[in-house]
Amino acid sequence: MARSDDLRLRAIKDALGALGYPGFLSLFSEIEAEQGHDPAVVLMAALACDRLDDPVIEALPWLVLRYGNLDWNWLVAEARRRGVQNRLGFVVSLALRASASSLGMERLTRLAAIEEELFACRLPRQETRWLRVPPARREFAAARRSDEAAQWGVPSCLRPDELRFLGEL
Repeated sequence: MARSDDLRLRAIKDALGALGYPGFLSLFSEIEAEQGHDPAVVLMAALACDRLDDPVIEALPWLVLRYGNLDWNWLVAEARRRGVQNRLGFVVSLALRASASSLGMERLTRLAAIEEELFACRLPRQETRWLRVPPARREFAAARRSDEAAQWGVPSCLRPDELRFLGEL
């Protein structure tokens, strides 16, 4: 991975830690936490990044669930503009399925409507660049892809029941 990709990935992890994601809390300094991060911007930065690793992708449904006041109009429009609506749809699907029983009716209805909106503008292509997977593991990852990943055409084995830290919302 190029140095700029490494720096971008580190910045995303630091921002997630600053927003309180337990998996990355040790990665940010107090100065970064005081800067404040817009969760919608952090989410979009991760969605737009072409080489993420599984722990970062796993953090994104947590972000959706932790910050109920995300600017969804901006997120959906920006995802469409950047051509990453399938990635956002995948993240929303994971968040919904992982926490449907614990969400209030209003949030459940809102996330389901967002998922439907994203499904209506879903791109017919299969993602090949979002997840950082070594070439030797690509076939294995494709064969083990979750139902949610297959529906959205993203290369991920992540399943709703594998999301950590949702109990710490």
